[in-house]
Parts: sequence; C-alpha cells; structure tokens
Amino acid sequence: MKWLFAYYFFMCAAPTVNAQDIALHIPTAETYSSASIARYIQANFTTDRQKLRAIYSWVTANIRYSTDSMYNINWGPDPEIKVSAALRRKKGVCENFAAVFTDIALKCNIPSFVVSGFTTASKSSHSWSAAYIDSTWFLCDPTWDIGYGNETKYFLIQPDEFIENHMPFDPLWQLLPYPITQQQFFRGNTYGKKNRLPWNVNDSVKAFLQLDSLHQLEASAVRMKQAGLQNNVVNIWQQYINMKIAIVYGDKDMELYNGAVADLNKANNIFNNFVQYRNNQFTPAKPDAAVAALLDPIPRLIAAATKKISKIGEKVENVQYDTGSLKGRLTGLSAKVLEQQHFLKLYLESAATSRQKLFYTTK
Repeated sequence: MKWLFAYYFFMCAAPTVNAQDIALHIPTAETYSSASIARYIQANFTTDRQKLRAIYSWVTANIRYSTDSMYNINWGPDPEIKVSAALRRKKGVCENFAAVFTDIALKCNIPSFVVSGFTTASKSSHSWSAAYIDSTWFLCDPTWDIGYGNETKYFLIQPDEFIENHMPFDPLWQLLPYPITQQQFFRGNTYGKKNRLPWNVNDSVKAFLQLDSLHQLEASAVRMKQAGLQNNVVNIWQQYINMKIAIVYGDKDMELYNGAVADLNKANNIFNNFVQYRNNQFTPAKPDAAVAALLDPIPRLIAAATKKISKIGEKVENVQYDTGSLKGRLTGLSAKVLEQQHFLKLYLESAATSRQKLFYTTK
C-alpha cells in the first residue's frame, strides 16, 4: 500500500491566496448539503452559465484549502463523503473542491464530471471539473481560483486553452478532437495535429457518461494504457484505477458467492423436505404429478449456483472464497438427488398396490 500514501503526497497544490467576499450569499443553514445549495441556485439564477458562476463563486469563497484528514475523507469507501465532509467542514483539497462544484452542478441538471490529472505548476496529481453548457464542454479549476471572487482565471475555459497547463490522466477529458500525448504536454506542444487521430468529443463523452461506474473505470484504464505511463504520478493513478476496478469486481465476486450459497441452501431445504416426506411414506397424500415435481427445483438451483461460481475470479484473482468446497457440496447434493429421482421413478411407475413396499426395500 506504499503507493496509496504516495498518491496523497502527490496531491493538489493550491495557490496561496486570501479568501475574499463575493456577492453571492447563500444562507448558512443551506450550505451543508449539495442538494440545498442546488435548490438555492435553481431558485435564484436562470441560465446554466449563471448557475455555474454562482456555484463556482460560492465554492471558491467558502471552502478553504486544507490537507488535514484528506486520507480518511477522500479514500473512504463512500465517494459521497468527498462532498458531504467538505461542506460540513468547509475545507478540503482539490478533489473536494472539484467534487463539490460538480455535485452541485449535476443537481442543477448541468452535465458535469470530476477530472483528475496533473499540471505544469507541480508534479502532483490534481483534480478539476468539466461542465457542459451551450452544447459545449468547458473546464473549471476551483482550487486554482480560491479567493479570487469573480476575478477568476480558470472558470469555463475552452479545452484548447486549458490543456496548456492541465493534463488529465484519461485522454478523453482533454476534450480535444486531437488529443495530445504526455510528452507533447511536457514540451508545451499543445496545438499541432500531426500524427494524431481525431475523435468526436461530444459523442465520445456522451457515450462514456452513459456507462456505469465500473465500465467508466475500465474504459479510462484502457485509454490510459494506450496513452502510455510516462511519469510516477500517472503510474500511481493507474494503480489507483486498477484498485477501484478490483474492489468493484471483488464486491461482485462476493455477491456471486453469497448467491451461490443461497441457491445451495434453497436446494438443500427442498431436498430435506422431500426426504422427510418420503420418510413419512408420502403422507399426507398428493397427486402423482405433484409428487413427481417435488425435486424439480433442485437441479435448476444447482445449475444457477454452479454458474455463479464459474464467474468468481474472472476479472480479479479469487483469494477469499472457498469455491472448491462449495462445488463439492453441490456435487454431493446432485448425487443424492439422482438417488431420490431414481426412487421417484420406481414409485410412480409401480402399481398403487405395490408402492408401499418400496419405502422398505429401496434406498
């Protein structure tokens, strides 16, 4: 986990400025949740551009830069804590500034996304926001505008200008039709199109945002790998993305394992009830069709459990769940079911006058 701590040591460097008062004054009682701030913004501003300006101004004026507790807050299992903790404490690092701005914008029905990467100002990783208005994606960096009020430098900046000092880990979020390489970024070559393949920015981002969180992570990981890992910050972020993917698949493996166990338990209950019913010599009596169907759910449950087990460890190595033991229990139950199905076949094919003795002569 050394790289985990290294990631935070590379975290966002904020400019040292004093916070200034701005015109926007949201009542204090409404500033502890992004939903209440969004409601205030929606009620008091009309256009998306006005709303984004209000959100940006409030965030840069009312949240101060502080690295205390950022490990616990920004590395916890609940991503919502990046927003809720920053609003409660009114402080945070670049991840929190970007997360708060983006979350409020989303609640104002403005497409937005937290972008992570690095900058020319430092070798540390950094986070900022992308926002979509007027059929165009713009970029904002609230951390770098802390305390400037309405005199902002990094609010709704065109991608071709923003790329001069902000390089996202995922090339998609350059938002450029001709994405550049990290080498070109470090050299300051952010304009030429030579040897670059264009893509439709809006369509590409739209398709990405329609993915669930897991497939977004996987798509980003693929693009990052294709772009090349050329510095320590990028390597750390790649490991972080891979870790998040592994966690998601680990959770899926847990669901699969628990689901397989549940299927096995249901099958065992049905089998045990059948054995008890057979021990009672099929009393109270049921029609032959009902008796014949008593074991039918078990093979389906065993097949469902087996399918779930087969998917465990497909994406990440399974070191937690004893699937071998579970397979053994399923195999053992299958054998027992075959024995009882054989008995049922004999029973149902026998004349009514001959059935009673089968309970004493057949295993």
